[in-house]
Amino acid sequence: MESYNKELSLAVDLVRDASRITEWFKTKKISSYIKNDKSPVTLADFASQIFIISKIKKNFPKDQVIAEEDASVFLNSNVLNILKKCYTALNYIIEENLKDILTYRGPVSKRQWTVDPIDGTKGYQKNLIYAIGIGFMVDSKPTICAISAPNYRNSALAIFSAQKNHGARLSYGNHAFTKVNVSNNQKIESFRFCHSLHYDEPWVLKFASILGITNFVQIDSMAKLCMVAEGSADIYIKPLDMTHSFTWDFLPGDLLIKEAGGKITDLRGNNIKYNNEKCLVNTPGLIASNGQKHEELISTLISTRVQNELL
Repeated sequence: MESYNKELSLAVDLVRDASRITEWFKTKKISSYIKNDKSPVTLADFASQIFIISKIKKNFPKDQVIAEEDASVFLNSNVLNILKKCYTALNYIIEENLKDILTYRGPVSKRQWTVDPIDGTKGYQKNLIYAIGIGFMVDSKPTICAISAPNYRNSALAIFSAQKNHGARLSYGNHAFTKVNVSNNQKIESFRFCHSLHYDEPWVLKFASILGITNFVQIDSMAKLCMVAEGSADIYIKPLDMTHSFTWDFLPGDLLIKEAGGKITDLRGNNIKYNNEKCLVNTPGLIASNGQKHEELISTLISTRVQNELL
């Protein structure tokens, strides 16, 4: 079995360092913009992505990069000076043209890195929880991931990592990584239910009510998938626009959940698949759980009136 320890080590280092970048911008008054898809982007998104891609390009120049941000139109001279000021303050050296690195995607390759420089930008703007996610896939199969979540659960910086068939791990602050697993809770009515703070749909809570669930946590970003992976939550349901679902949003959490012993599928129980930047799903949502009652959750969803709105 081929090992990807070098790739995993780089991904972990990158999400840790990128967290320093995003936290640096929190101390400043930063500009934000609205992209063509109406979603927000900040200077911290740009700075994080540029840094991450520059290091991937340096260490694995033959690999392909799939990254969220490509709006280099916003990188005027003033913005570029602010980004350079950030890198200088943190002692990060990026010698290449910043605009070019933002949009660098490398050669076409079966080895592909996914980069989400800030997942949960709306939450980030409000000083709420957010995450930085890096994934790596070979032949479109999730192989490694690293996710950083500053101030995770009102604590220290949390970094999650996973390698296919090697389990999931978590480090708080600068402590060593320890293995994490999903919860073993088998009582659906006592499940802790994660759902989105800014991108939710009425059917999500409707389904939770049908299940008899009353314990909820509502936050932004792929940190919800992290909570399921380390057992502080039991289920997460994510509404999806099937035409606007991207690999960088889901590959890191997908692998993390599975390596922690959980399950993540579409609303009919099918595994998630990836094709370059596209997360391929056939239903308008995903379910991640500790796996204890996953099939029952799917069956209940399909057999109740909720399906009339979705499937």
